[in-house]
Amino acid sequence: MTGVAGTDRTRPLGAAPGALAFVAAWVVAGMIARLTGTPVVVALMASLAVLFVAEFLAGRSAARQLHVSTITAAPTATAGAPTTLDVELTARHRRQRLGRLRLLTPAPTSSDVATATLTPDTVGGGRLSLDAVFDRPGIVETIVATVEYSGPFGLLWWKRTATVPVAPIHVAPTAATLTVDELDRHHSPLDGDASSERGNHLGDIDGVRVWRDGDPVGSIHWPSTLRSGELIVHDRTATTDERWEIDLDALTERRDDEVAARLRHTLEEGLRLGHQLHVVHRGERHTVGSIADAAHWSAVIADSTTSSNESAPPSWWRRPLRLVHSDEPATEVGRPARWATAVAAGCGLLMLVGALSRSLLFVAAVVAGVALGAAVSSRLGGRRPPLLQVAIVAVIVGAFAMIAVDASGVSGLLEALRGPLPNLLVLLVVLHGFEVVDRRTLRVHQAITFVIAAYAAGLRIDDALGWWIAAWGGALLVSMALGVRIRPAATRVPDARAASRAIAGLTGAAVATLALLAVVPIPDGPARLGLPALSTSSAPIDSPGALAAPGGSTTPLPSSGQRGTIGEVVGYPGFTDTLDTTIRGDLGDQIVMRVRAPEPAFWRGQTFSEFDGRVWTASPDRGTRQEGPNIEVAPTLGDGIADEVPTETFVQTYFVETDLPNVVFAAARPSEVIFDGDLWARPDGALRSDVTLAPGSVYTVVSQRPQVTAELLRDQGDLGDVFARFVGQPGAEELDAFLDVPDSTTQRTIELAAELRQATTYDTILAYERWLGANTRYDLDAPVPADGADAVDDFLFESRLGYCEQIASTLAVMLRSQGVPARLATGYIPGERDRVSGVWKVRASDAHSWVEVWFPQTGWQSFDPTASVPLAGETDAGTIGGDLVAATASSVAAYRVELAAIAAVGVAIWLAFVATLRWRARRRRGRWGLLQDRFSALDRHGADAPGDHQRRATNPERASQLQPPDVAAAVAEVLDRAAFDPGWVDDDELYDRTRTGLATLERERR
Repeated sequence: MTGVAGTDRTRPLGAAPGALAFVAAWVVAGMIARLTGTPVVVALMASLAVLFVAEFLAGRSAARQLHVSTITAAPTATAGAPTTLDVELTARHRRQRLGRLRLLTPAPTSSDVATATLTPDTVGGGRLSLDAVFDRPGIVETIVATVEYSGPFGLLWWKRTATVPVAPIHVAPTAATLTVDELDRHHSPLDGDASSERGNHLGDIDGVRVWRDGDPVGSIHWPSTLRSGELIVHDRTATTDERWEIDLDALTERRDDEVAARLRHTLEEGLRLGHQLHVVHRGERHTVGSIADAAHWSAVIADSTTSSNESAPPSWWRRPLRLVHSDEPATEVGRPARWATAVAAGCGLLMLVGALSRSLLFVAAVVAGVALGAAVSSRLGGRRPPLLQVAIVAVIVGAFAMIAVDASGVSGLLEALRGPLPNLLVLLVVLHGFEVVDRRTLRVHQAITFVIAAYAAGLRIDDALGWWIAAWGGALLVSMALGVRIRPAATRVPDARAASRAIAGLTGAAVATLALLAVVPIPDGPARLGLPALSTSSAPIDSPGALAAPGGSTTPLPSSGQRGTIGEVVGYPGFTDTLDTTIRGDLGDQIVMRVRAPEPAFWRGQTFSEFDGRVWTASPDRGTRQEGPNIEVAPTLGDGIADEVPTETFVQTYFVETDLPNVVFAAARPSEVIFDGDLWARPDGALRSDVTLAPGSVYTVVSQRPQVTAELLRDQGDLGDVFARFVGQPGAEELDAFLDVPDSTTQRTIELAAELRQATTYDTILAYERWLGANTRYDLDAPVPADGADAVDDFLFESRLGYCEQIASTLAVMLRSQGVPARLATGYIPGERDRVSGVWKVRASDAHSWVEVWFPQTGWQSFDPTASVPLAGETDAGTIGGDLVAATASSVAAYRVELAAIAAVGVAIWLAFVATLRWRARRRRGRWGLLQDRFSALDRHGADAPGDHQRRATNPERASQLQPPDVAAAVAEVLDRAAFDPGWVDDDELYDRTRTGLATLERERR
């Protein structure tokens, strides 16, 4: 902004009304992220933080792009009376949102002089004529111009202040209304020194006053004098040449606030009487010949007395700080912004009710409520009718009563988070939609939708979450942008440069968000929102602690020689009390459960220790019963961890999506289970519930995982030598179950294991896995061993084809043959990660068997030659940003045809929209109006007001932009005549000549 050197400063002005609701929403989202451990909620928080930073910077930039070039006014004005200020503006480009220009008198007695709302029309016009009022008399030589602008979403306001020099404006006080007698009593020195010269005494009597020193004796009217007892003088028109001379320097010494007003009255009275008036200021004598001169010199006196009484402005640390900038230029909300906000609210609510599996009727009611609220509030025009408020209160009271009755059976916060609380949130959002009548309530509503979206993202685990978030986020951004956007009245054609800037800004914000999230690790929980929950179709177990089929039966299934299909998950051998390595079959690809966890792990369900060469058998000990929902799980044999080994809490939440048996899956070393029922904690580390797990069941497991690394395992040496010292010792019988080698094990199996043995057990395991990888092949169609044949020997030396049960059994037997405790575990490998919702999608085909080896310092450790699951201490959980980039890339790759089609349709709709608007603009503007628009577009800083074309063409500061000057001047003259000359006659030849000249200017401009 053009101003006095050193006076230009830009500072934040405060948040817009309702903007702080976003801060509260951000805090609530943080609580949801803490409860759920959902990466997408953290991503939403990061996006909002980046939006506020962008709003902060863009608001500052917007405030600094407007310049007040000059301010002109009449040389005199009267305090408290309106006068006109002409303000010339230049701007880098038009702002499609509201701002304000304030003109103030300088500090320390600052006061508003004039205020103007800035829109694209006023900014682009280049000139403003403002009605200004100076509330204090004095001489104004500078005006403080303050520009207030918000960022692109109107959340934060900036203020840029510059002191602009102006030609001195003498603001005079209002003349004091004194009677003649009062004036006479106070004539000195306001009336100055009077002198009269003898003249013709035959003139008409013009006035009467008390005699003053210096009056000639001949001017005394003796009859009046005798009646009043005072010397009375009769003034006569044109008979006495009287001169008044007033010493202003003497007046300023009085420091009286009324001096200036009384001086103006005296001067105007003297002028009315026809006297010769003179003032002496700083030793110089000046003639007062007009009312403007009277105002001028009274302003001089007011300025000197005011300046002497001014106090210094308060120090910056004593000035009041405003958190909220409550004085927005306008508060109305357009219908497009209101409906865009309704779309965002609808998307958020549909996300939420979809996660809660509400009925179709409930969904329809939510959609209807949101639409009705938008329709009603759009027609209120900023009003809140009392009847509407009463109706809303009545609905709230009734709904609260219904929710209270529904929540009467809720026990604890976790149940409330999934039951009554979402219903309450849905109700509040729908009802608040009826009260969105201004910008403050609009912003509050947008912030509420942010909370709803975060809450829904914490609950949803399906593949559609990313698309829902994209739809909600897009609608929210559109509503926030439309909430402050003001279109210029002169044109309705979208500005391509503005659109480019918007796209660039959104792209930059997205990149900044991803860069921020690239250093934010995936949350590690606790992921407990809405837990625990069991499906209403979960069947009780007829034999407590036993392993049951999905229907609840504990009767063993007959061996059919085939692995069960997805409809009979229990048929998988790993989920029965025995596992026959000779049974094979295909599993489906259906998702059986989703697991929210920050890192991959084996989701263990069963363990087996007894092996006869073909069949593994689980321990018959059912363990102890633990009551839910918060169940503490004690460590089992082999779960001991040395004190020097670091551990980390590993939280997993399991969402069941198909009928499963009563096996409770968990990562290794579970310490706590949050389960809406009772569990049996078995001595082999497995967990079983008292009901089957039907679709919709949810539970959380908290495991204490040692941070195992290859170095840590290698440092524990050869476990065969370590455990050999305990074999046969009293109390070591429990080791036998993990060291027994089947009688059917062949000598060549043992010799191969001994031949591959390394110095440490960890290296031995790696050697076994390398040999198996080089000499055997994974094959679900591997032949079944002959009757009586050892399954391990057949796999190693005969078929060399096998599946996970045979490969894991081979690895366990080879380790046991070398004195290393090992057992078989079954469950699921991690599955495929959904990088948006942050869950692992576990399919039926992920059912697996692996080996667990007992390391004395770190406990049971999982190994598998066919599944790549890293050690806990070497697992890189990754970052949220990395997940989102990968998710975006995979989605684009998977839906590239659909996305390309959507983009093409969007571009086509946009081009058709722009073409329609341009066609309408052409019809409205006419051919000469279009030429004027093109001429105005030549200025980089925006169009001037109509009629300023010649000034633009001849302005020396812009000569470099309009070349050649003679052509520019000629074009400007014709365009101004076409716009304002009432006698203008359209002429085709003149039009063609003007269009050619304009084209020349455009070529030179490029």
